[in-house]
Amino acid sequence: MKKTDIKKLNDKNLQLRYYLGGLEIMTNNRACKYWRCDINCSCSPVPDDNRLTKVKEFIKNHNLTNDCFVRTAYNYLTGAIMKYKGKYSPFFIELDSVLKPYNFVCEEIKTENEFRDKELEELINDNSNKEIKDYISKYNLSIEDFIVLAKTSINYNYYVMRGLDKDCDIDFTSNVADIIHKHGLAVTREYIENYKEEYKKSHENTKLVVDTKLAQKKYLKLLKELLEKDPDKAIDLIIEDLSDLTLNAKKSVNGIEKSLKKTYK
Repeated sequence: MKKTDIKKLNDKNLQLRYYLGGLEIMTNNRACKYWRCDINCSCSPVPDDNRLTKVKEFIKNHNLTNDCFVRTAYNYLTGAIMKYKGKYSPFFIELDSVLKPYNFVCEEIKTENEFRDKELEELINDNSNKEIKDYISKYNLSIEDFIVLAKTSINYNYYVMRGLDKDCDIDFTSNVADIIHKHGLAVTREYIENYKEEYKKSHENTKLVVDTKLAQKKYLKLLKELLEKDPDKAIDLIIEDLSDLTLNAKKSVNGIEKSLKKTYK
């Protein structure tokens, strides 16, 4: 059955079997991304057996749609879901138990860090935050589950599933993203990619290094523009900055000044 027909099925049990069939293709055949692809190709359903019963119980327990389950399962299987304090939260441990009997195989790409952990903990501990309580209650989640979902969103780790219904984004992950943005915890994709890169090198002072690099990038862009328009003023600023950084050994500074003036005069 083709994707468009699968999504139209009124029989949600049969639909779920096909959704899992597509997930099987995605995980066991690296050449085909199936639910991440717009091409309207076909797949076969998984058997209606005890494994499927466990999946349906999980979906019902957490008030999920079939679309949302498949998207969440794929992100978990590929290692896109973040950990909190070095481990998965109860929701994902439970998810792992219902996926394991299917023997899905994925090439995992792990990306772990502690970015925004403290801020998320503070947000969770704020008893006046009704929207988080409502979210946790709606999907029968734990506090740790919310933090893991929030970290995954902050890190831009979710895979886009173009072949699935967009409601899975609206009903589950987008609500978390809205809360993150509302409380000022979101950062740009550029920022988090820089953070991940620095985090691989060293966990210490990662945020400070990233903040410095991004500020430096902006500073150098403006300085280059000023050098073209007003070299003398730009050189004065550079010398001033060097002095502020205590790199103003007279001989060194004079040498830099002469070199700059020679270049821009």
